[in-house]
Amino acid sequence: MAHATTRSLITRLGPLTLERPVLLAPLAGWTDTAMRRISRRYGAGMVFSEMLSGEGVRRKNEKTRKMAGFHAEERPYFIQYFATSPEQAADAASRLRDLNPDGLDLNFGCPVKKIILNQGGAALLKDVGLLARIVEAAVKAVDIPVSVKVRSGWDRRSLNAVEVARAVEQAGAAWVTVHARTRNDFFEGRAHWEWIGEVKQSVKIPVVGNGDVRTAQDVVTLLEQTGCDAVMIGRSAMGYPFIFREIDHLLLHGENCPAPTPGERLAAAEQHLLWLVEFFGDERRGVLEFRKHLLAYVKGLHGCARFKTNAMQLHDLNTVLSEMRAYLGSLPDVPVARPASALDDAPVWS
Repeated sequence: MAHATTRSLITRLGPLTLERPVLLAPLAGWTDTAMRRISRRYGAGMVFSEMLSGEGVRRKNEKTRKMAGFHAEERPYFIQYFATSPEQAADAASRLRDLNPDGLDLNFGCPVKKIILNQGGAALLKDVGLLARIVEAAVKAVDIPVSVKVRSGWDRRSLNAVEVARAVEQAGAAWVTVHARTRNDFFEGRAHWEWIGEVKQSVKIPVVGNGDVRTAQDVVTLLEQTGCDAVMIGRSAMGYPFIFREIDHLLLHGENCPAPTPGERLAAAEQHLLWLVEFFGDERRGVLEFRKHLLAYVKGLHGCARFKTNAMQLHDLNTVLSEMRAYLGSLPDVPVARPASALDDAPVWS
């Protein structure tokens, strides 16, 4: 049942005024420029690049540079990266500033072993002093806002999100995003939203809540329970940019809007594919990158298993478009709600 409360969508995060209080999370391997554009079109208030390596930026790695590229439609757009030293953070920030994003986001929440072994991401939650110096160095290196994304601690015995948030506030961060799990939780168990509320009560900079936000109602509940300024969502937007439309409608009108029809899914998927091909300038590369997105777009629809098996064999743009139109066009064009289980096996690293 929808919540009856309505509210304005306008939100302030540091120096930025956002049209909506919902941000698309940076998701490794997913939030490419096309996903970001389609998310903005359907109502995301802000989008982020996939997480980049500060060292990769310093070394002028071509893949890293390509990942940082964006389209004007994506604005406001932040580039997220991780750094392991103040010097690396400042140098990378200066180089990324040349790409003219609206801001930068430092990641201290990534739980992936490869990043942790490099003393990046959530590893820095164990050294708050160094973490703060990294933030301060990045802030001083650029004239655009620098935000920070953290987890609530390394493990349940060392919950330090409040300490970290105060430290990054002192270091000049524009706002802090808190994922309500520890590093050792990865994505297991439930997110403890009360930890977000504790951070919100402890700092003056804006706080963005993140973790277990699957529905529009979850956004409303998280905002009300924690008092956070905005919400960041990731997995719930994979193949389903309509989540942003649903959030808009619930916040503005206090009621749920209809789920997307197969025809609406087709329109979004087609645009997503065409933007990927445009970005890469290579039809085959665009189609290959789109495959995982296509599987997410059709998840939960009648007959999707057979379609997905066939779709994974396709390499040609026109054939993919034809197959999508044939499959989605064969379904009754009525609203189809996404099943609650749709996100259970969704991969995410952020």
